[in-house]
Amino acid sequence: MAKLKEYECPACGGMMEFNVATQKLRCPYCATELAADALETEEDGSSAEDGDSAQESSAAYSGNYTQEELEHLRVYSCKSCGAEIVADENTAASKCPYCGNNVVMTGQFAGGKKPDGVIPFKITKEEAQNIYKEHIKTRWLAPKIFKDNRKIDEIKGVYVPFYLVSGTAYSHVSGMGYSIGRRWSDKEYDYTETKEYEIDRDMNLPVADIPSLCTDKANSILMESIEPFDTKGLKPYAGGFLAGFAAESYKEDYVPKCLAKAKERMATSVYDALTSSITEYSSNNITNHTEKIGNLTYKYCLLPVWFFTERYNDKAWNVVINGQTGKVAGVLPEDKKKFTLSVLIKAVVIAAVAYAVKLFLKF
Repeated sequence: MAKLKEYECPACGGMMEFNVATQKLRCPYCATELAADALETEEDGSSAEDGDSAQESSAAYSGNYTQEELEHLRVYSCKSCGAEIVADENTAASKCPYCGNNVVMTGQFAGGKKPDGVIPFKITKEEAQNIYKEHIKTRWLAPKIFKDNRKIDEIKGVYVPFYLVSGTAYSHVSGMGYSIGRRWSDKEYDYTETKEYEIDRDMNLPVADIPSLCTDKANSILMESIEPFDTKGLKPYAGGFLAGFAAESYKEDYVPKCLAKAKERMATSVYDALTSSITEYSSNNITNHTEKIGNLTYKYCLLPVWFFTERYNDKAWNVVINGQTGKVAGVLPEDKKKFTLSVLIKAVVIAAVAYAVKLFLKF
């Protein structure tokens, strides 16, 4: 079996979890509190053997899974109740489905996969629930199932794997700038004097800590929508931060795509910054531009996100909340009846206004 880390209270033996309010490990039974890294050992996340044992256990376990599924599963043994916990190859923290104990799969951080840092949750589960409720109030066309909050207790805190990418972004642009000069008229025409100037500029822009999603389990557009994360809140990794939450490790085959996306965002940033600095002309036409990224460095980090998922018309719809700042985003379906009603209401309002204007013009 692969290795699990449980955070046992040294005072009463209860299972501790990370308390968002105090930013410490807290025992729910005797209220003992410890620093998030107080129960760490040198072996946590550093042993390559843990990763190997996880690989072996997935091959040895059969259950009701196909061979293809087994290749992506890991089996763990809960220290508290002895139950087998089956998780996919990138799950790094979870709960035992039988006894509810918080567990961290330390083998997921073996062989160089230990995070460089983690931004702890600052938004509690109750706060996340309230943020969702306020958010859904503004979505008038959302189906009733989303507004009933019947599954609000299932909102889930997850540490999502990101690379924080830094580097130097360079951009060169060229084109034409146009300035409006004097204006005059004669009996036949109006005239405007326009001056043309060649534009040839470049810019070097240091870019730090661009978050780039390093898993395909989360929607990258939604993840970008809840940025920014304040990287000043980044802490050295300790498994105690994960206790009580779910967590994912990065997917190795996703890393090239992750870095390519970060470079694309850096190139866009420097281009936007350079073109925004061209303000001395009435208008401009940029015809050529080139971007280059250099001095690339990155840190593997876990960032906090609250997920709420509801199924509607056989599709999963997600609302996500930044677990540090509370910023919320989500794409929700529209209730067809509500949409039709809104169209009818708008049509009635437009017709009423048009009729009122017609009456007014008669007088």
